Amino acid sequence: MHMNHEYAQEKASHSTRNAVTPMHVCLILDNNSLTDTVVQALDRAGRHRVTVFHDISELTQSTLTPDAILIGLQQFTALRENEPMVYLRLSRRSRIVVVLSSRELLDAAHILAFADAWVFEDINVDRINELLDLGLEGHCLMPKQFLSRLGVDEIRLTLLPRLSEPEFETLRLLGQGLNNRTIANQLDLSEAVIKSMVRSVLSKLHFRNRTEAGVFAARQQGALQSAREGMVPPHMHAAPAQRTGTS
Repeated sequence: MHMNHEYAQEKASHSTRNAVTPMHVCLILDNNSLTDTVVQALDRAGRHRVTVFHDISELTQSTLTPDAILIGLQQFTALRENEPMVYLRLSRRSRIVVVLSSRELLDAAHILAFADAWVFEDINVDRINELLDLGLEGHCLMPKQFLSRLGVDEIRLTLLPRLSEPEFETLRLLGQGLNNRTIANQLDLSEAVIKSMVRSVLSKLHFRNRTEAGVFAARQQGALQSAREGMVPPHMHAAPAQRTGTS
């Protein structure tokens, strides 16, 4: 698909829409490959009018009033942080659905509350038509693994490579229930350095406190090293999802 110009295309004839009013969907996703995947999925429904934008400026300058805006996480973050008034204007007239990967969920938790719904490109993007219908009603399909402790563990395992080697060792020792002084002695570092690294581990992996980090490390002891080396088994593929409301 060529992505050099904005395009709008009617999907299927009125006879195949079964009298359903076509939904106007605007796309502004983070890469062309994802855009192609979503457009193809929308095509299969045969009842959408789709407009593709390439960046935030095209979206903000447009006079279109779509029913839904499918927006990539990076684009949505830029919109919220750099164009708050534009975000407010768009959110008043359209449902905003953020498209992201499952491993981005914890990093994006602080901003996802500002969207009407979420779609996970590695889990349920193939259900985009159903998700859009729910999104217009203020609901989304939340994959059930995100509602379990072990599901969140899987996401955290994918984030382990962002830790430095001393931070990773600190996390591993937290899983043994050790205090900062004992960890410092084992790693031959000062207690002040260990205290700083604990804060960094909590921040990078989105733990609320050291106890939560320690319980995670103990629970996932056997998987920590392989995850650290980027060998976490593929996870959360098209699992059943649960309907839940969004704020």
